Amino acid sequence: MPRTRILATVGPATMSEERLKALVEAGANALRVNFSHGDEDQHRTILQRARKIGEELGRPVTTVADLQGPKYRIGALEPELRTLLPGETVELKGGAGPSEAPVIPVPVDGFLRILHQGQQVLVGDGAIELRVESVDATSARARVVHGGHISSHQGIYFPGAPFPKLSLGPKDLHDLRVAVEEGVDWVALSFVASAADLRAARAQVAALQPDRAPFLLAKIERAEALRNQVGILESADGIMVARGDLGIEVPLAHLALVQKELVTAARRAAKPCIVATQMLLSMVSSPRPTRAEATDVANAVLDGADCLMLSEETAVGQFPEESVRYLASIAEATEPALWGAGSGTFLGNEGDLVGSELQGEEGAVAEAAVRLAGRIGAKGIVVPTHSGRTARLVARLRPKAPLLVLSSQPSTSASLGLLWGVRARNVPSRLPLDSLRDAARTACIEALQLSRGDRVVLTAGYPLEGRPTNLLTVVEI
Repeated sequence: MPRTRILATVGPATMSEERLKALVEAGANALRVNFSHGDEDQHRTILQRARKIGEELGRPVTTVADLQGPKYRIGALEPELRTLLPGETVELKGGAGPSEAPVIPVPVDGFLRILHQGQQVLVGDGAIELRVESVDATSARARVVHGGHISSHQGIYFPGAPFPKLSLGPKDLHDLRVAVEEGVDWVALSFVASAADLRAARAQVAALQPDRAPFLLAKIERAEALRNQVGILESADGIMVARGDLGIEVPLAHLALVQKELVTAARRAAKPCIVATQMLLSMVSSPRPTRAEATDVANAVLDGADCLMLSEETAVGQFPEESVRYLASIAEATEPALWGAGSGTFLGNEGDLVGSELQGEEGAVAEAAVRLAGRIGAKGIVVPTHSGRTARLVARLRPKAPLLVLSSQPSTSASLGLLWGVRARNVPSRLPLDSLRDAARTACIEALQLSRGDRVVLTAGYPLEGRPTNLLTVVEI
């Protein structure tokens, strides 16, 4: 079993309870519901089935509700399909259409205000490129640089332009309510531009469910988000490197380095990072990935990603379970390279300590736990946690010893399915230290298949009630 987590998107190919269970048994740790597709009944059914499968298998299945967000699209065209030729001029106008050539309707309030002469405009998957030549109060004239076919409601992008502030529209607010009512673990926010977007969304979530609010995942898919990544990481509970739209917003030549930068920043902040989009895209129709895809997956693992996401591969593909198994096998084969010869900690770890959360008291205990486990050859690190914070601090160090998390909060256990290397188990309540040792022994035998005489490192807070993690001890099975 790999330490890198796997997030599988659910769609028509995997919506049944049987196929969902097959995804989890193949190695998926978490299931993503894309609220851009399907209806409320389907979304509720998937989330309910995921929870049921976790109960049946005796381990949490983390759920992620991915909200559509304010993706910009062109309006209706007349006719529906149009061909743009290099060198011709088109007119971008506000409105939903339908519109005839040369007008391309853009139903986005105020979009003309963010355009300027020379602004690049991309349509569809980014293959069609326009360049703005002039802007006035009613329209923008643009020249076709790279042409092709466009159709109604395709995505339209303005790379580098300052987008209006994110607001959750009526559909997003409805979908958010559905997700919260079904007890979803994470909500993924699309097209986040700044920390203000996270604060606004968190207020909406708190109003719906103040007691058991889901965690917020910021999808990084705008150039503006890269400029504001420090604030976004402070405000979000985790991030996703959404390479689809991000690969249109930033030059493709820079995308790999952007991925590495974001993964490292998330690890420094002790927050999970998902790498997504086209990981094994060819497996939509092929039973095997390409060599380039296998290498891409391995490099994401070596970057230090917590989690890898499958999209079309498991949502509409012909080989969903095979896609999960290949992703798992590539990750598992690559992970030994994360550690140096004889080392129990992640390569490059020392440099990442500078300016990180590890400089606090809890961080120091987490670092000591990983180093102690490596020094004595411990067969596991056991981390009791109420909120998941200590688990994040230990996991970001990528310990070689298996990481077992104990929590009295089922919601905390379920949320940890996106966090590198974590195996979560529920315990009845906060336990005194002697009972905690016994619980750790039992959990290690069941979850890690350890034997008599094996040793594990146990973290704890002392005294237990209301204390952060401040204690480290070695437990013999």
